[in-house]
Amino acid sequence: MGSVIFMPIKDLKKKFFIVAHRGASYYEPENTIRAFKRALEMSADVIEFDVRVSGDGVPVVIHDPSVDRTTNGHGLVKDLTLEELKKLDAGLGEKIPTLQETLEFLKGKVNIFIEIKTDEAVPLIAECVERFNLWDDVMFISFNKDHLLKIREYRDLAYTGFIYINPKSGGIVTAINIGSFAVLPYYRLATKKAIAFAHRVKMIVVPWIIDDVEIARRLKDDGADGIATNRPDILIRLK
Repeated sequence: MGSVIFMPIKDLKKKFFIVAHRGASYYEPENTIRAFKRALEMSADVIEFDVRVSGDGVPVVIHDPSVDRTTNGHGLVKDLTLEELKKLDAGLGEKIPTLQETLEFLKGKVNIFIEIKTDEAVPLIAECVERFNLWDDVMFISFNKDHLLKIREYRDLAYTGFIYINPKSGGIVTAINIGSFAVLPYYRLATKKAIAFAHRVKMIVVPWIIDDVEIARRLKDDGADGIATNRPDILIRLK
């Protein structure tokens, strides 16, 4: 296991950190326990994953609306029961994990970024985080500002991060308006000026997805607080 000094989300402001995007997804099947384990072994500070809801109402960890790309199955996640999802191979014999299984594995080991993919996932995610008492260790992230506002109805002080790839989304201004702790811009939008603006309004900046050390180094030098990557092992040298 890597040597990560584990601390609450609020303390991410104090150091440069590495986010393992869907786990160590360059090396292992994305969004699987195997990918999360590998990311921990690589000393990632944060593990990020995506949550959708099965047809029978169980929050599961998968990125796409369908299972076609990441498993040997076919169909929409929302149309398949948990039992049907669990029969699929998510790569190297791995199964699609539930949110509960994922939090059981990661609790107390690392900070967590949960990307909310659907409206119906919000209350189920909040309930699961509450059950594990992980509000201080989890940041909720989404391209949809309404997901982040909804999470705050369950926990006013929840840590939220607004993701954006399109400048028309409002970017940092939208994040300010909804009280985000962080902004997560597509890396080409994370200019030195944008990072400085976010810092002036007390938000951390986590560009994504960077697997190139030189690009990551430039973003760090420009003030980025953390970097999201599929290859945490090669960016750890920047710490």
